[in-house]
Amino acid sequence: MRRPYIVAAVVLAVLTVGWRFGLGPRWTMRFPHDGVFSAKYVGTQTNADSVTGVIPRTDALSSYDRSLRVIDAAEWPRSVMLIDKYTVRDIQNGTVLYEYATKERIDPRTGALADGPNKGEIVLFPRNVQKRDYTMRSNYLTGVRLKYSGESDVGGLNTYKFTYRGPLDLTEAFAGSPEFPGVVVPAGQDVHCADDQFYYRIWIEPLTGEQAKVEEGCLSGDYIYDTASGKQIAAIDRWNGETSGAGLAARVTQVYDARRMYSWAAIYIPGLLIAGCLGCLAAGFLRRNAIALA
Repeated sequence: MRRPYIVAAVVLAVLTVGWRFGLGPRWTMRFPHDGVFSAKYVGTQTNADSVTGVIPRTDALSSYDRSLRVIDAAEWPRSVMLIDKYTVRDIQNGTVLYEYATKERIDPRTGALADGPNKGEIVLFPRNVQKRDYTMRSNYLTGVRLKYSGESDVGGLNTYKFTYRGPLDLTEAFAGSPEFPGVVVPAGQDVHCADDQFYYRIWIEPLTGEQAKVEEGCLSGDYIYDTASGKQIAAIDRWNGETSGAGLAARVTQVYDARRMYSWAAIYIPGLLIAGCLGCLAAGFLRRNAIALA
């Protein structure tokens, strides 16, 4: 009889649909409804002297901590609200040298902004990253056009590298936080990296969209400028950060784990369920033909 095969095929088909729309999205969505992303790396953060107003020549070794977590999932799966926090601390005593936090409503399927005038610009890279340019609007990055710059090996991972060098308005990024007083920027003035030498480089694992490595900074120094004349008014800081050493090794391991989990959730498990369903149907028809010929 072929009935058991048909029943098994139906069960597997139901399981496939259930996985696709039930359990699977927990691992295949770019950002789950209870998702958390964090990256730790090292660099320097040298603030201008409060008395002289001059940025010291010797840089202060610092730790960088970027974290994103869901604070409102009421509109899941259409969108979730993230709090995106960026903190730099003195590596010796833990003092907060810089901090900035934003709230971003994203489409959890793509990692892009879900609404507003900048809808579609990415906060996180999507799954299945393409070899093209992306516009990123994430924390202090206000609509930066990241250029695809080729493939690169990072700790054994094949990654896509994206880069930017040029102007960036950092005025809002110095608004401050409970732990960082910020910088008061009067009307008619703005903050940007001297000589527009801000740089940002990021290495992305293409299947998952996960960040493997980042390099960023303004080594020419952030300054307050008169917006109309472009005259430099006051120094703020000099900084740079990058994923390296133990932090890089830990991040690469996390990306490997994420890729393995995503591959099982998005490819292997539904593939096995579909293959099993088709196999049961084929076995049922073959058994029917065998009985008919007997």
